Amino acid sequence: FVDSDGAIYVAYKVDGKNHGNGGICGNSVAPITPTPILLQRMEGDGVTPRGPAVQILDRISEDGPLVEAPQLVRSAEGVYFLFFSSGCTRAPSYDMKYATAMKITGPFTRAESELLQTGDWDLQAPGSVGVRWDYVAERYVMAFHARVNVTGGAGVRAMFTTGLQFNGTQVTIVR
Repeated sequence: FVDSDGAIYVAYKVDGKNHGNGGICGNSVAPITPTPILLQRMEGDGVTPRGPAVQILDRISEDGPLVEAPQLVRSAEGVYFLFFSSGCTRAPSYDMKYATAMKITGPFTRAESELLQTGDWDLQAPGSVGVRWDYVAERYVMAFHARVNVTGGAGVRAMFTTGLQFNGTQVTIVR
C-alpha cells in the first residue's frame, strides 16, 4: 500500500493457525491462537522494513479460527479501510469484512456487518479481497474469490469482480 504521502506499507497476517491446536483451519480447538494483522512501514525501496511492525487487528470470537488476506485502501475522504477475510475458506462461515481508521496505524473500528458472506449472490465462502481505482470506470473495483457449484455438484473457487462506493466510514458494493 502506498499512502498519500508516498510512504510504503505492507499489511500481513501472522499465521497463528499453523501453531493452533487442531480443528477447522487448524485453530478451533482451545486455546485458540491469535492471527493478528500487522502493518509494516517500508523504506523507499519497498523491501527494507522501517521500524517495527504494529498490530492493527486480530481475530475475535465472531471471526472463527482466523482473520487473513488484509487489503488497505484510503478513500478520497481520507478514511483508511482495512478489508479482511475471516472464518475458514473451506467452510460457509468464510466471509469478507472491513474496519476503518483515520490513521493508517489505527485504531481500526470494525464495521457492524460483513461486506460479503455466504448466500450473497448465491456465492459460498467469499473472501480474499483486492481493491484498486479503475481509471476507465472512475470508481473503485474489487476482485475476490468464492466457491460456486458446477455441473456434477463439485464446488470450485472462482474469481469475481464488482464495484465499490465509499461514503464516510461505510463501503457498499456496486454491481
